[in-house]
Amino acid sequence: MLIEGLNHRPLKELADEAIKLRFNCVRLTYATHMFTRYANRTVEENFDLLDLGQAKAGLTQYNPFVLNKTIAEAYEAVVDVLGASGLMVIADNHMSQPRWCCSLDDGNGFFGNRYFDPQEWLQGLSLVAQRFNNKSTVVGMSLRNEIRGMMENANDWNHYVTQGVTTIHNINPEVLVIVGGLNYDNDLRCLKEKPLNVSTLDNKLVFEVHLYSFSGASESKFVQQPLNNICAKIINEFIDHAEFVIEGSNPFPLFVSEYGYDQREVDDAENRFMSCFTAHLAQKDLDWALWTWQGSYYYREGQAELPETFGVLESNWTQIKNPNFVQKFQLLQTMLQDPNSNASFSYVIYHPQSGQCIEVSNDNKDIFLTNCSTSSRWSHDNDSTPIKMSNTGLCLKASGEGLAASLSNDCLGKQSVWSAISNSKLHLATVTENGKSLCLQIESSNSSKIVTNSCICTTDDPTCLQDTQSQWFELVETNTL
Repeated sequence: MLIEGLNHRPLKELADEAIKLRFNCVRLTYATHMFTRYANRTVEENFDLLDLGQAKAGLTQYNPFVLNKTIAEAYEAVVDVLGASGLMVIADNHMSQPRWCCSLDDGNGFFGNRYFDPQEWLQGLSLVAQRFNNKSTVVGMSLRNEIRGMMENANDWNHYVTQGVTTIHNINPEVLVIVGGLNYDNDLRCLKEKPLNVSTLDNKLVFEVHLYSFSGASESKFVQQPLNNICAKIINEFIDHAEFVIEGSNPFPLFVSEYGYDQREVDDAENRFMSCFTAHLAQKDLDWALWTWQGSYYYREGQAELPETFGVLESNWTQIKNPNFVQKFQLLQTMLQDPNSNASFSYVIYHPQSGQCIEVSNDNKDIFLTNCSTSSRWSHDNDSTPIKMSNTGLCLKASGEGLAASLSNDCLGKQSVWSAISNSKLHLATVTENGKSLCLQIESSNSSKIVTNSCICTTDDPTCLQDTQSQWFELVETNTL
């Protein structure tokens, strides 16, 4: 019932580190019962009840200001420190009970479950909205995390979500109200069946969605099926299940409020999922929250100081788990498409596996990966047209199999026109004079050099299970870099 890690480092220090890593917002979870049942219990009492003496000693050392505060006061005090550090906060109603989330049978999944009383839920939303009514740090409130279970249905979802949205907006009309759908926040198609009647919400409604390698089916699909096919499948389902809300005559913002992977990058399936999904996030310039920040938990599922492999921080809370983190997420942390800017659009060529983009040396001789903020800008009209450098007009050209990609004045030759191929559309390919398809590729895992090679698993061959990430490139449109 307290933000994790305060037994390891001062909160202000943790907030400053988050900003150093270019985060600007914290999705700060809370349980309904923190405000409806345990609001007057102190943090110290709570740690004593759980016999967390070592964690309490850490709080005394690093953040003693929280110990004598009530659970509700401590949540607000955390918000104040985060805000003073320059971070925004989204107050996320994660569960009813203060416990680990989420399972189908935990009694917290859907309205009317054993621990999910709709009236108490509305009371909790009301108490949180009132507490932060005049605090601009809290820019959003999400209604409920990962609705799920056998009882879920569109009619009840619509009925109670409408009440929740109205409750928050009537108390705090300035805050964004963030709404997830069904099936662990994977599915907003209930809106197609029964749209929300939110005409009085003054453009404060945002929808949210979650996606992981294991969403929908086992993550083994990323290693047991052709990678281009499974990537295309999950992106098409993501668009059909959630991204449709940003399209059409009455679009709404969409917030990817959870996605992530083992930050140690030891799981091939999760690594492949991340490359696939981050390419789409960059292409659409969607806003997102990464699960998760914490390196460990005070207490999770009966165990004290349980490490979190998905956490940005190591379990000691002093080091970044992934040494490539900054490189991996630098483009995703950048606003790529500014609707208020008059700047012209161009493309960067993004390699999602590394997080880097293609750059050309000053003498136009070498083509390699580098930080996307300094990478080359390109133009490309559509498939079977050249990819031109914006500042020189020179065109990207394949020199041959296994050879370095080059720039050329020949923009009409066969090896200077490019198309996005494979089901994933993440292979940039050209065709040689003898009809062989060549794809852009990083030379090796230890090299940033860009070459062209035979395209990997770009057909519908169901037996082709090679890793295609080295050849995945996304043309990302931007008017801000």
